[in-house]
Amino acid sequence: MRRRAGESIRIGDDIEIQVIEVTPTRVTLGIVAPREIPVVRSEVRLTREQNRAAAEPPGMDSLTLLARALRLR
Repeated sequence: MRRRAGESIRIGDDIEIQVIEVTPTRVTLGIVAPREIPVVRSEVRLTREQNRAAAEPPGMDSLTLLARALRLR
């Protein structure tokens, strides 16, 4: 399905994806959704999840494996 600037796509009754501008190298989209539905770019969400995982303290299994590896040296 192809859309031009000024056209849109609806997802259900509450979400609308609008094509704002189309250039040879770029497409600008607008998203209209209820406030309770988070709208986040995939790469931002992935980075957020990776940061949360990196901030978690290591589990006991990880610490046990590390201690064994250090004893072998």
